[in-house]
Amino acid sequence: MMKTPIIILIITCLVLSSGCTTPSSGPGVTTPSPVIPTSADSLMNGEALPVYGNMSHTTPNTTFDVSIYEFEIGEVAEDGTQELTIYIRAENTGTVPIQLVWFSKLTDLNGKTYGGLGISKGGVGARTRFIEPGEAEAARDFVIIRSDRDLEALKNGATLDVYFIERPTDEYPPLNPEYHTQWTIDPGVIK
Repeated sequence: MMKTPIIILIITCLVLSSGCTTPSSGPGVTTPSPVIPTSADSLMNGEALPVYGNMSHTTPNTTFDVSIYEFEIGEVAEDGTQELTIYIRAENTGTVPIQLVWFSKLTDLNGKTYGGLGISKGGVGARTRFIEPGEAEAARDFVIIRSDRDLEALKNGATLDVYFIERPTDEYPPLNPEYHTQWTIDPGVIK
């Protein structure tokens, strides 16, 4: 007689506990979730985007996407230097206009750097106009290359770091980068 209530209690517990579990997918069926960096924080772990990868940044007021548009090698100056122009495309994916300033830094495979915060484009960096929602602009920044040897090293591969600052007014903002994107530049991209 005692066996029946115990069996009912065990069955009740099994039924109740089965409702608390989630079904697993069948064997071999997986649904991978892509790991896509969406903020500068993920880049601090050493992750760099591929050369034509896109990065989304979220500001307190809006969002914007950035990607590399192109590289352009300038003429050699009398002192032997030349400008390496870097066009970055910024698209306003948010709902209010945004104006940006950014500074580019190229690092060759030997660790030598060109440009940087407060250095690229003669210290002023690239500047956009106010970009309306849904619009994009490719602004020009540049770094100075000192020799043919340096240029050849960059052509063999590099890392491009770009530091973005939101510019809410036409006044020049302080050099406190709010957003950072890093790309791996494959050999032959700079030509």
